[in-house]
Amino acid sequence: MADKKLMGCMEKRDLLNQSAVSVESMRTWGERYEEAGLLSDAVDFYEKAKATSALERLRENVLREGDFFLFGRVSRILGLDPTPQEWMEVARQAGEAGKQAFAAQALLKANPPGDSKGK
Repeated sequence: MADKKLMGCMEKRDLLNQSAVSVESMRTWGERYEEAGLLSDAVDFYEKAKATSALERLRENVLREGDFFLFGRVSRILGLDPTPQEWMEVARQAGEAGKQAFAAQALLKANPPGDSKGK
């Protein structure tokens, strides 16, 4: 099942931990992992390459997919604080995908306990 275009976990770790790496190489690996549907791995490479546009695009995609963890992670990498409306959209999409636990977590982010904004 392993894709010959992708690295093993140790090889990937070693590449990501190198201090001097080609930005273009990191971006290319990010694209390969994204195409394979391995978005968390793609984020690792895009982060290393400081590929802001790829991360912004992925952020929009994972928001639409209701991926609570990746949306939060990519937002942090980009230095963005998601709005309550964005968290509500993540919750809605997660709920539609049957990911009720993730939907609940996103709702908590949208309306944190003790937050009096909506009251």
